[in-house]
Amino acid sequence: MSRKFYIILLLAAYTDTVYASCYYRVAMSNQRIAKMVTVADVKRTVVPLANSQHKCIVKFRAQVNDTWINVEGENVTSDTVNFEQLCAGAMTSGKNRLLSSVSADNINVEQDMVCTDEPEIQIRKVTVGEHVKESELKPHPNFPKQFKYRGAACRWFIEPEGRVGDLISKQGIACQIQDNDWQVVDKW
Repeated sequence: MSRKFYIILLLAAYTDTVYASCYYRVAMSNQRIAKMVTVADVKRTVVPLANSQHKCIVKFRAQVNDTWINVEGENVTSDTVNFEQLCAGAMTSGKNRLLSSVSADNINVEQDMVCTDEPEIQIRKVTVGEHVKESELKPHPNFPKQFKYRGAACRWFIEPEGRVGDLISKQGIACQIQDNDWQVVDKW
């Protein structure tokens, strides 16, 4: 093939995208991959504090993935809570602190540029018999739900603001012909 053919092909591709509207689409996800396998060598120490409170300090070793780590957690509460609950809170505190410090966050980011030469869909005035997308019709405030007529899904709509001096907006009915193809069947 000749160089002239490639230039013509490039120009044709360029003219097809000149009027395209483009935007970036970004999606992010965050996953924690650290997993606490087991807990061992637990040592609890309860210490009295002022104001009728106690502190439980829990020291233990935890296996996270394939590594053993020394952990310490603590919890403070009033005398009304028994020591088992007090120390269970300290254990939970230590586990949470451990997982938040050793978790290697796996962040996935997807970024795409989307281009289209289709016009932006807007609510607009329509004529009887015209084929439209459902989102081009403003839902009627008094009849917002779809209804069935002779097996077809239909809905009421109103026209966007009419002329100055009109007391009543124009309204109508459109019915679904195919997936995203609606036809205006009446308007008054």
